Amino acid sequence: MKSLQSEIPHLLLDTPTRFRLVAEAHPLWRHPFVERCRAGELTIAQVRVLGGQMYKFCRQFPSFLALALAACPQEDARLVIGENLWEELGEGDPARAHANLFRRFTRALGLDDAQLAAVPELPETASLIDTYLNLSDHYGVTGTLGALCYASEGIVGALYTQIQAGLLQAAAFDRDALMFFEVHIHVDDGHADKLESILLPMLHSPLDELRVERAIRVALDARCRFFDGVLREAEALGCA
Repeated sequence: MKSLQSEIPHLLLDTPTRFRLVAEAHPLWRHPFVERCRAGELTIAQVRVLGGQMYKFCRQFPSFLALALAACPQEDARLVIGENLWEELGEGDPARAHANLFRRFTRALGLDDAQLAAVPELPETASLIDTYLNLSDHYGVTGTLGALCYASEGIVGALYTQIQAGLLQAAAFDRDALMFFEVHIHVDDGHADKLESILLPMLHSPLDELRVERAIRVALDARCRFFDGVLREAEALGCA
C-alpha cells in the first residue's frame, strides 16, 4: 500500500468536490446487484436475501453514529451527529425508529421478526458492519465523518432510489412496506450537507484529507462486498 505522504502530490486539496467524486465514480454504481435493480431484474428470492442481510447493517447504524459522537471533541459537531442519531432512533417514537421501519419491509417479504432475527449473518455483511465499527480506529474522527457523509448519507438517496425501483419490479409492495427507503431517499442529503459542514473545518492538512478519502473508499468497497454476498447467497440457494 502506498504511504499517505506518497499520495499527497496527486490530491486536489482545495475542494470537497473530490470527496464527492470518489463516491460518484466508485465501482459500486456498476455492481451487478445495482445494475439488476436499474434493469428491473431482481428476483423475489434475491430481495429476500437483501432484506435479511440489510437489516443486520441498518440496525447497527445508530451504533456507528454513537461511536462518531463519542470520538468527536467539537461541541458543534456533536450536535449534528446527535441530531442524526436522534432521527435514526425515531425521535423518541419507537415506531419511527429506522430499524423498525425496515422491519415493515421484511414483514412484507414474509419474514416475521423472529425469523428475521434468526437469519444468519453473511461474512460480507459482518465485514461491512466491522468496517464501520472500526473506522475511527483506522482513520480517526475525520475519516469516520467522511465515510458517514460521503459513503453513507450522501449516496443513499441515489442508491435507495435504484434499489426501490428494483424492489417494485420484483414484487408489489405498498407504500408502508417501503417507508424505510422513502425516508432515506428524501432526508439523507440534508444529513450529508450537515456532516460536510462540520467535517471540512477539521481538515488541517493533506494527510487529513487523504485519510477521509481512504475511509470513503474503504466504506464503499465494503458495501460492494455486501452486495457480492447477497448475490452469492441467492445463487447458493438456487434462486439467482
